Amino acid sequence: MNKLKYLISNSRKFHHPEVAKVLYNHNKLVKLVCGSPWYKLKNKNIPINLIDTNFIINVLRYFLPDNNSFKFIHDYLNRLNVQFIDYRASKFINNTDVFLGLSKTGLKTGKLIKKLNKIYICERSSSHIIFQNEILRNEYNYLGLDYTPIDKWSIDRELKEYENSDIILVPSKFVEKTFKKKGNLKSKVINFGSYQDSFFPIKNFKKNENEFNILFVGQLSVRKGLHYLIEGFKKFKHSKKRLHIIGPHTKDKTFFKNIIKKNNENNIFVHGTKSHSEINKFLNNSHVFVLPSLEEGLATVTLQASSSGCPSIVSENTGAAEFINNNNCGFVIPIKNSEIITDKLTSLADNKNLMKEFTKNSLEFSKNYTWENYVIELDLLIDNFIKHQKS
Repeated sequence: MNKLKYLISNSRKFHHPEVAKVLYNHNKLVKLVCGSPWYKLKNKNIPINLIDTNFIINVLRYFLPDNNSFKFIHDYLNRLNVQFIDYRASKFINNTDVFLGLSKTGLKTGKLIKKLNKIYICERSSSHIIFQNEILRNEYNYLGLDYTPIDKWSIDRELKEYENSDIILVPSKFVEKTFKKKGNLKSKVINFGSYQDSFFPIKNFKKNENEFNILFVGQLSVRKGLHYLIEGFKKFKHSKKRLHIIGPHTKDKTFFKNIIKKNNENNIFVHGTKSHSEINKFLNNSHVFVLPSLEEGLATVTLQASSSGCPSIVSENTGAAEFINNNNCGFVIPIKNSEIITDKLTSLADNKNLMKEFTKNSLEFSKNYTWENYVIELDLLIDNFIKHQKS
């Protein structure tokens, strides 16, 4: 196994603190460069001298309304943020063997690393950026909504990173498939880990069996396919059904507000954003978690649901399809199909033995998805790449 040193860059933080924590424990971390404030990272037990936080630009973006009137400013700040993260990362390449940069944050640093004959991994946590832009544009057009496309600057920057990288690291076979469709064969799959410290069965906690609770966790957006869940929930025949929606509003707020109002708002509950501990309580009390996204990389909330023992219904484009299918802990469904959502909800509500089986499998197999295993697979990927270069 290699003893190479890793430099990581990320425009915010996402899953990279988990990866950095494991690398640090194995004395393999050069630096984590990210756009997140220190207080959000201090519980990872990574020494502050190994973290370069640059969060001011993200703070400015946070206070801007998420609508088309401010799109130009959002795009401009986004460019500044990723370029600054990239610039900061480039200062730490001397002791680096492998640079792992989240897409859009590694153009400059990746080029410099390649000149030193070191390894550049571009990590893309969602589908290929052109595929993503196309599928979202088509859905907004279908719904008669205005679509704000991914800006050309971001697309061009990512495509250059894809081309320049040695490896494109993706979290699921679904994402790998979107890269192959676009003619890119560099992508390699390593599934994300779960967050078992935060998501687990609560001791002596019993579900409310007087209700059938369905949970959605994610942004209230067209991308997440929430409108198909609401439509499927409306057609689901159950006298005690409840749909709980957790997550932040987006520019699609008015669209979802109108849909919920039309679909019997008395048993649809929008809770806003919640902490991990609060989400874990919702998962423990839910009979099923549903995520019908149009596209994802690998929605870690599916792994969180499984760690809590909650069965899942996910679309084939969430990136979680192989996890659900291989471990028999839920249903994988086509995108954009509310009728199948209704059918699968009915199957679970009518078959308690199936629900118990999915719950058991969720708890058993989610234990295999750890960040320690993620780093082991990352090391193996690099070893194989080096061997292939030498052969």
